[in-house]
Amino acid sequence: MSQNLLKISEILKNDYKPALENQIGIEPSPFLEKVKKVPLAANTIKAAAPIGINGGFGFGYEGTNTPTAGAQNYAAFTLDAVDMYVDIRISDKTVKLAGANAGAMVNALDGEVKGSYASAKWNIGRALFGDGTGKLAAITQIGADNVLSLTSTKSVIEGLVIDIYVGDGASAAYTARRITRVDRAAKTITVDGEALTAVEAADQVGFITVQNSLGREICGLGAIFDASIDSLYGLKKADNPWINPLAIDAGHDFTDIVIHSGVKQAFDYKNSQIDLIMMGDTAFSSYQTYMKENNVVVSDKHQFVGGAVGYKVLVGNREVVIVNERFVPDNEAWGVDTTAFSFESTGWDFASQDSGIFTLIPGTSVYRALLASYGNLMCANPGGCVRFYNCDLSKS
Repeated sequence: MSQNLLKISEILKNDYKPALENQIGIEPSPFLEKVKKVPLAANTIKAAAPIGINGGFGFGYEGTNTPTAGAQNYAAFTLDAVDMYVDIRISDKTVKLAGANAGAMVNALDGEVKGSYASAKWNIGRALFGDGTGKLAAITQIGADNVLSLTSTKSVIEGLVIDIYVGDGASAAYTARRITRVDRAAKTITVDGEALTAVEAADQVGFITVQNSLGREICGLGAIFDASIDSLYGLKKADNPWINPLAIDAGHDFTDIVIHSGVKQAFDYKNSQIDLIMMGDTAFSSYQTYMKENNVVVSDKHQFVGGAVGYKVLVGNREVVIVNERFVPDNEAWGVDTTAFSFESTGWDFASQDSGIFTLIPGTSVYRALLASYGNLMCANPGGCVRFYNCDLSKS
């Protein structure tokens, strides 16, 4: 390996990696910033989730039997770690032209590293609100010129490389197709490559995932809030209703009274102290309209490291941060007790070998460095979360 490439490796490891590791662990979402970060100890993440309260209490009078023991009941949650990667590439030509000049090397790396970080930030931020299946959206039609109609474009962006599943979804019909255009108004995307086989409109033609990611993503908040996901942390939701979050119908009138009702029920019956409410775009707009029309007093604003700005509002006798979150469904708001969550991971480091962190991609003149982390998101009290729905304003 050339001395220039070794120097670039050292710059990546010593100057870029610490900042990247900190940023990827905080900036993708206000939610990720607030939850606990725990070192991953084993591939299977475990948690003991309390069910209800200790049953060993009773009233009585002198001389009668004391209460029968009723030890706290627990359920065992299990969750496997997933693999997360950031791919950084640099050409042999760039390495040679940089020479021995450290400044030139940094300039050569800077754009590539920033682009890789932006991709990681987007995908981790999105996956935190997914359900672990990796499905970005359902396909309703495959049209001419490689245009796909989707149920939602919330989780796609130009440049993303996807797999396209058609029919029963047993295997990808088209792999490694890159999104070249997103039309959010029409809910369509355009992908590169050879022509796709057209499929007429239907309720569901298929679905798309990030490349190689079907069933391999973070078990995000969607796994908790989406009622169509029938299992969570190894338990069937139907057999364990206590793990289902509270569901509050805002009735197209999203007010402080609605929020207070959800937060209070979570505290009274689920042993949960909601401290963060993340609102989809329409829900957030509705709540802002309500605040303006009713002169709601904001106790303070909260600036997150990733750039988001939230409101600190008083809900009953506690302070709750309210923030707009693009990956929450538009007409919904998700309330969580962030102290019940932990993100367990190995941290981010380069996959290395004896020759360093770079390997030459076969058949090319491009070197690749792989930044990797292994982990997942766990919640000890998913039933203590609150889903507010029908949060858009009434059109009547």
